[in-house]
Amino acid sequence: MARFTFVVILFCWMTTVFSQGKVMSLTPAAPDAVLKSFIKNYGDAKASWKVTEGNYEAAFKLNGMPATVWYDSTGYRMNVVVEIKVDQLPAIAKSYIERNYPKAKITKALKWTDDKKVNTFQAEIKISAESKNLLFTARGDLIKELGGE
Repeated sequence: MARFTFVVILFCWMTTVFSQGKVMSLTPAAPDAVLKSFIKNYGDAKASWKVTEGNYEAAFKLNGMPATVWYDSTGYRMNVVVEIKVDQLPAIAKSYIERNYPKAKITKALKWTDDKKVNTFQAEIKISAESKNLLFTARGDLIKELGGE
């Protein structure tokens, strides 16, 4: 019985060790130019990388909040999105939501910054079972409404 228990424990340990190695090896590596640019912008932040439509996407924490940044293959930063607290949305945007969706709850707030350093805010709202995304300028003016995800 002791021999059987030892074999089961050894098998579980080996499965855990080797499965972790496979997950890490499947993560695509970003080119040096992209990694250098990321380090220049975000220091030693730990990121998980994936390739989407030929661009490199890094998910990481920025000031304790979830963030995602996109680079092209030359290391040019195209967009960055950071989750923010709801109270960090522009006042005009919050007022718009309260006025036009009085029963809605803001479930997530995001701040997008494009390559020209233009900020856009996104509010994900939930109205009973329906979700919508609202995009606002940095001032808080509505840009457009998107259906649920």
